[in-house]
Amino acid sequence: MTCADHLSSQQETADLEILEKLEPVRNAGYQAGHHSKCLPGTRQSILLDIMFWAKNTQDQNVFWLNGLAGTGKSTIAQSFSEMVVNNGFLGASFCSRDYLDRRELKNIFPTLAYQLACHYPHFRNDIIKVIKKDPTLAHTSLISQLENLLVNPLSKAKVSCVIIIDALDECIDDQPASAILSVLGQFAGQLSSVKFLITGRPEPRICTGFRLPLLKPLTQVFLLHKVKPSSVNKDIQLYLTQRLTAIAKQRSDLELPDPWPHDDEIAALTKKSSGLFIFASTLVRFIESEHHDPNERLQLVLSESGTRHEGRAGIDSLYSQILLHAFSGVDESEVFTSMRHILGAIILAFNPLSRKDLAIILGVPTALILTTLRHLHSVILVPADETKEIRIFHKSFPDFLQDGDRCSNPRFHIDPETHHIGMAISCLELVKGLKINLCSLPPFTMNRDVVDLPQLLEDKVDKAMQYACTYWARYLRLSPVSGSHIEQTIILTTDMLKSSPLWIEVMSLGNHLEEVIHSMNMVLDWLDQVSGPLLQPNIKRLVY
Repeated sequence: MTCADHLSSQQETADLEILEKLEPVRNAGYQAGHHSKCLPGTRQSILLDIMFWAKNTQDQNVFWLNGLAGTGKSTIAQSFSEMVVNNGFLGASFCSRDYLDRRELKNIFPTLAYQLACHYPHFRNDIIKVIKKDPTLAHTSLISQLENLLVNPLSKAKVSCVIIIDALDECIDDQPASAILSVLGQFAGQLSSVKFLITGRPEPRICTGFRLPLLKPLTQVFLLHKVKPSSVNKDIQLYLTQRLTAIAKQRSDLELPDPWPHDDEIAALTKKSSGLFIFASTLVRFIESEHHDPNERLQLVLSESGTRHEGRAGIDSLYSQILLHAFSGVDESEVFTSMRHILGAIILAFNPLSRKDLAIILGVPTALILTTLRHLHSVILVPADETKEIRIFHKSFPDFLQDGDRCSNPRFHIDPETHHIGMAISCLELVKGLKINLCSLPPFTMNRDVVDLPQLLEDKVDKAMQYACTYWARYLRLSPVSGSHIEQTIILTTDMLKSSPLWIEVMSLGNHLEEVIHSMNMVLDWLDQVSGPLLQPNIKRLVY
């Protein structure tokens, strides 16, 4: 979200330049465009409970929407966001998924403050004064960010609103108790007119955070996985009925049974879903494939004897079935090697990649990627436009693929270390193609002197190369420190460090020089763990 629609005068344009010092994450709010909302008529009771909490004055101004994977937390958060927008009291929202910068804790409070400044003029006036006094606030501690960017300005401006943080469990956080919740507990009581809706899985650090003495009495908890099965099943049944009926209308080219689907079939699918909305939505996407007869796919799902499965095992069974069906009749080992190569790159990407960029990084034809993913549309969104980003529908699918106990078929199991080293090598190989002075700038030119530098960089350096320059060291840091790949990786890393000005130039042009420092630290961490004659003593000197 930007302030472009809210700020127009010369003074406000100057204010916007100051607000940009917060370095907000773009498209992190509810309007990002790739978040689905609840089907009309479903999850009504839950949404009413949350709306009642949001509208009423009470001591508990924090609401934790707690649910296991696939129970619909983000979908409910999206629907609630739109409801409070229509009621005029959504202050800001942040979704911690898909992109690396959305999973960085340090980006949450500055982004929320930026959005609040766009909505509330009095808040904007106060926050601008704060930024002028300390332009580095976006890089200070979480407690300093919360106090100076949210608590004090919100109190002074007397703002009443709802702030939503979705998928907090997906943030990178190594603290035993959630770092965000730890600092929120210290100040939430001072913001009685501001409501915080937070969604997340009941992971240990999230649970510990909400149990902290300062935060626990301020928090209302809603356990999605504890909702009466009859209520959830009713919503899932309605969802399946509406979606599958719509498929029947769309496929007028086929002679489907009448009625289709039958009530007994809907009931069986509802039972198979075992209370997981992600199971139901994945089922629908599997059945609606435009390349298959929907009734044949429906019968295939119904014939699988998986109604005894519940919870995680249920979705695991469905994912296994989708993968087996996508590659039925394929016996060549190289096909599965290629599939894992492509699928691993997608699910382990730090930011979503397009088909075009993925092909460049992996050094494969875009047609091969399209062919590999052709029958996986129920779990992966593959746009027709090769420049649009490929997306995973739900985090439970990557989780399944990376867990050898859950994904027991070795043809589909994705080993993270294997694919991290593969991506590190691919990125290092790609960066070798960089040329000096990519943007043909005059000597000694400063970034600030270049007109529309972001567009110039985009024109001269494709997104695949920018991605490789940004993340090669992160992949390296996550790679194994022994094995047959070490020699090649050491050679490529040495070449990279010898020609460091080239990739550093790309990072500088993109205003990401701080990432260079992080990259060097990650390389040192990895090198510290590598042993043997291949690690020459002078390699570390190149880092410094």
